Amino acid sequence: MPVNANTRCLGLFGNPVAHSLSPLLHNYTLQMMGLNYVYLPFAVPAGEIKGAVNAIRSLNFCGVNVTIPYKEAVIPYLDAISPEAEACGAVNVISNEEGRLRGYNTDGTGFTAALREEGVAVRGSALFIGAGGAARSLAWALARTGVERLDFMDIKLEKAENLAASLAGSVGAALAAHGMNKGRFAELAAASNIIINCSPVGMYPHIDQSPVADLDMLQPGTVVCDIIYNPLRTKFLSMGQVRGLKTVNGLPMFVHQAALSLEIWLGIKPPVGQMKEVLRRELE
Repeated sequence: MPVNANTRCLGLFGNPVAHSLSPLLHNYTLQMMGLNYVYLPFAVPAGEIKGAVNAIRSLNFCGVNVTIPYKEAVIPYLDAISPEAEACGAVNVISNEEGRLRGYNTDGTGFTAALREEGVAVRGSALFIGAGGAARSLAWALARTGVERLDFMDIKLEKAENLAASLAGSVGAALAAHGMNKGRFAELAAASNIIINCSPVGMYPHIDQSPVADLDMLQPGTVVCDIIYNPLRTKFLSMGQVRGLKTVNGLPMFVHQAALSLEIWLGIKPPVGQMKEVLRRELE
């Protein structure tokens, strides 16, 4: 659809953003649906996020996605945030609602939607590798689905402890923090129903890396997840597949997050299946 005087802008705030597939996915979807919007990436310089958020109003953007390193930094400059964003302490979607900026967090919702799509009903205990913002959002969402125990492992024990402490009181699940070491991982993983890599280890171009040495201790029925979508099959997931376990890569989560963004901004239900296919073709 040609850009004209009535075209409205959507975008992505982060730094860096050149690697992001969000512009490809969103512009494909907008054009396919015949919607007069364009989605652009903006590498916001350090110290300029306040001005960038204010520009959403002054330039009449419909909304933006927010990625690293600004998911927390944008919050003071918004008029309101959703309960999910407040609980997670991070925003990845900003909607311009007639000049009032509202922040949302779709990480956890996108992940649980992906699990449902893959036929995974998670109960019992979940083990997280990496204790950053993504782990916090996913943990909060899983606790709401009925997961009873959440274990966080990180190479920095303090980071895992801070994450567990930040969720205390806001989720009903038992919480525990652990430093990352082989013996402790083996013990926790053997008793977990789902294991989720929320670290960047194994992401392109470092596709020969894994956050753990092996998954030989896992029980049949354990689900192995990686929020990385490039490559589609990380070394971590490959180890789970060799064991005959159910694996879920980051592609369905990424697509569901994109679909939720469009629903928030435009009130539409985009075709998730077609969105997934355009990304898969790009990545394979």
